[in-house]
Amino acid sequence: MTRTRTAILAAVFVLVAVAAVLWLTRKNSAEAQDASPTASVTTAPVRSEILKDVVSVYGVVQADPAATTMIAAPRAVIVARILVRAGEVVTAGQTLAELTSAPGADLAYRQAADAASFARNDLVRVQRLFDEHLAASDQLGAAKKTLADAEAGLAAQEKQGGGRARQTLTAPAASVVTNIAVAPGDHVAQDAPLMTLARKGALSAKLGLEPTAGRFAAGQAVSVRPTAGGVPIASHLAMVGSAADPASKTLDAIAPLGEGAPPIGSAVEADVTTGAHQGLAIPRAAVVFDETGAHIFVIGGGKARRVFVMAGRDYGADIEVRGPLAAGQAVAVQGAYELQDGMAVRVVGR
Repeated sequence: MTRTRTAILAAVFVLVAVAAVLWLTRKNSAEAQDASPTASVTTAPVRSEILKDVVSVYGVVQADPAATTMIAAPRAVIVARILVRAGEVVTAGQTLAELTSAPGADLAYRQAADAASFARNDLVRVQRLFDEHLAASDQLGAAKKTLADAEAGLAAQEKQGGGRARQTLTAPAASVVTNIAVAPGDHVAQDAPLMTLARKGALSAKLGLEPTAGRFAAGQAVSVRPTAGGVPIASHLAMVGSAADPASKTLDAIAPLGEGAPPIGSAVEADVTTGAHQGLAIPRAAVVFDETGAHIFVIGGGKARRVFVMAGRDYGADIEVRGPLAAGQAVAVQGAYELQDGMAVRVVGR
């Protein structure tokens, strides 16, 4: 009986010992597993840099007022043909329109030609009388002046195209036709506008700026891009208005565009650089945006520590952040959205 009890006790002891060994082994394995990394991330350092102060505004492409030419009627004319269309690009010397003289303009030219012919014949007569001592010198002088005035009037008529059955108007330089004010058959008075040309490569963006005192100034750098998408155009503020538009309550500003500008009338967005400041920048992918707020994960000692930040302006692949950060700290980039505060991590790249 005693031997049997001893054997049973020995068996129980062995079982208890085996169970204890198994429990300890499982506990150590769990602890080892808990200590191992649960997420793999790449990191990047927090950088302290000079960051640009940029304001985004909107506007429209227009013909630069300083490079705009109005083609006017040289005299009273009838429009025979219009050979271009609004928006068309024309070359220097290209024919824009054909004109014929209005009846009144023909009459004015004939009167000027008759006046010059009469004054010329009269001067010959007075000169002969003067040579024969039958006319005074002041009479000769008056005849000469009358002829000079008549010839000047005739020259003006000829310069305006008087005496021509048909006259063509040509482009003074490579330009874009921005407006056509007449149509074939129209009777047009002298100096009335026929069409408007904008010199090619001399377009500008008319921008609307918020009227913040001292914020904007001529010379500030501007990056202009079509709102529909496209390559940005580097420019500058050539002019900043001093009076707000009554309707939009914004200040007009002009930024030259040059070659490669979008078509006239296109909507554009512009980034105006108003200054610079010292700030912290990190990769844009490092910032996690969720229901808890914008935050990042600072990596240190194999752990991820959540830090809430205020996200600022994007600078391409980087973004400005404000918060309890210091330059040089490592932040998670790839894998940041998988992290939790205090989670163990393994850094696989920088």
